[in-house]
Amino acid sequence: MTRAITPSHALATLAVAGALGTIALTSEPMARVLALSLAGLALFATRVLPEVVTSIAIFLCFMALGLATPDLVFSGFETSGFWLLIGGLVIGASIGITGLGDQVAQRIFDRTGPSYARAVWFLSLAGVGLGLLVPSAIPRVIVMIPITLALARTMGYAPGTRAHAGLAITAASMTLLPTFAFLPANLPTIVELGAMEALYGVQVTFGAFFVQQVPVNLLRFVVILALVLPLGRGAQAQQMGAVAKTPLTGAQRRLLILLIVAIGFWATDVWHHIPPAWVALSAGMILLWPGFGVLPATAMKTDIDFSMAFFIAAVFCISAVVTQSGLGARLADIFVPMLDLGQDNGLRDLYALTSFSAAISHLTTSPAAGVVLAPLAQSMAEATGWSLSTIAMIHNIGYSTTALPFQSPPLLIAIALAQIPVGLLTRVCLWTTLIVTLIGVPVTWVWWQWLGVI
Repeated sequence: MTRAITPSHALATLAVAGALGTIALTSEPMARVLALSLAGLALFATRVLPEVVTSIAIFLCFMALGLATPDLVFSGFETSGFWLLIGGLVIGASIGITGLGDQVAQRIFDRTGPSYARAVWFLSLAGVGLGLLVPSAIPRVIVMIPITLALARTMGYAPGTRAHAGLAITAASMTLLPTFAFLPANLPTIVELGAMEALYGVQVTFGAFFVQQVPVNLLRFVVILALVLPLGRGAQAQQMGAVAKTPLTGAQRRLLILLIVAIGFWATDVWHHIPPAWVALSAGMILLWPGFGVLPATAMKTDIDFSMAFFIAAVFCISAVVTQSGLGARLADIFVPMLDLGQDNGLRDLYALTSFSAAISHLTTSPAAGVVLAPLAQSMAEATGWSLSTIAMIHNIGYSTTALPFQSPPLLIAIALAQIPVGLLTRVCLWTTLIVTLIGVPVTWVWWQWLGVI
C-alpha cells in the first residue's frame, strides 16, 4: 500500500535535499552551515526521524565536513542548559515515581473540580507566579510539567487527547511566554542585559522593565488562554485518583523538602550566584542516591529516558556553530542596513527591530540571540535616535516572540517531559506570534509614547 506524502515529510525532504545540494555545489562554510542548520531544524520540527537520530546526524555532518572543531560541535554537552535538563529529567521522574505529582494534583483537583477551564486558569496563574520566584524558565517547567501531567491523569484526560495536550501546553507556555515581563525571569533577557551592561554600562531596573513590557506580555497571557481553553471543549473530566486524601509517604516528604530547597536556591540566585543548572544537578544527584530512599538503584537504567538530552545538545550545537562561524554576524551585517532605520516612522522602526530580533533568535535560539544583538545595539540606537535601554526593550519583545517551539529551550524540555504534540504547540506559538505582531507591537508603541520612552 502506498503511503501518502504528508506536509511534514515534504518539508523534511526539501530541507535535506537543499542541504545535500548546497554541500555538493559549494564549499563555502557559511552556506553549508546554514543549509545543515535549516535541515536539522526541519527534521526536529517534523519529527520524520527520531530526535536522537537527527541529533547524531547533525554532530556527524558538522564534524565530517570540517565546519567546526569537536569542542564546538559537542559544546552543547557542556552548557548549563544541558545539565539543567539532566537534573530536570531526574526530578521529573522522581515526582512521577513517588506519586508526589498525584498528591499535588489531587489537591489542585479539590480546588478546580472537574472543570477544564478552572484547571487552565490555575496552571496559568501558577506558571506566571513562578516567574516571579524562579529566575529561569527551565526549572519552572521542570516543576510544573510533572504536576500538570498528574493533574491531567487525575481528571481522566488520557495522553493523546486534546484536553491532555491543552493542560500541558498551558503549563509550558504560561510558565515561559508571559513571564518575559519580569526582568530576571528568563535567560535570554539576562544574557542580553548583562552584555549591554558590559558593553555600554546600560542598567535597567525591575520596575521600569515591568512597566514597559506589560502590554505585550499581558496580551500573550490572554491569547494563550483563548487558544488553550477550546482544546478542552467537550472533554468529560472525572476524578481518577483516590477521593480520600492520603498522607505523604516518607519518600514523598523527602522529595517535597528537596524541591522546596531547590526552588529556594533558584529564587535567590541573585544573592548566592549558584547557577540554576547546578542546583538541578545537585538535586538529581541526591535523588539518584539509593540511601535517600526516593529512586531505586536501577532508575538510570529503567525509569529515566535521557535520549532527549541529545536533542537539546544538538540544538545548542547548531546555535554554537552558527555563532562561531560568523553566520549570525554576517546575516546581521547584511540585514541591519536593509532595515533602513530612522526614516521618521517610529512604528516602522519598532516593527523592523522586533522582527529582526525575532529572526535572529530563531536562527540561534533565544538564549544566544542576545550575544548577537547586543553588539548591534549602538548602531541601532544611533539610527533610530532611541536610547540603548529602549533598544534592549525592543529586542526583548523580539526574542520572546516564539513562532517555533524549537527556538526556546524551555519549550523543548516541556516537549520532552510531556510528549506535547509539536504541531499543536506550534500552532499556539504561531497564533500568539501573529496576534502579538498585529496588535501587541502597535499597542506597545502607543504605550511607550505615553511613557515618554520613544
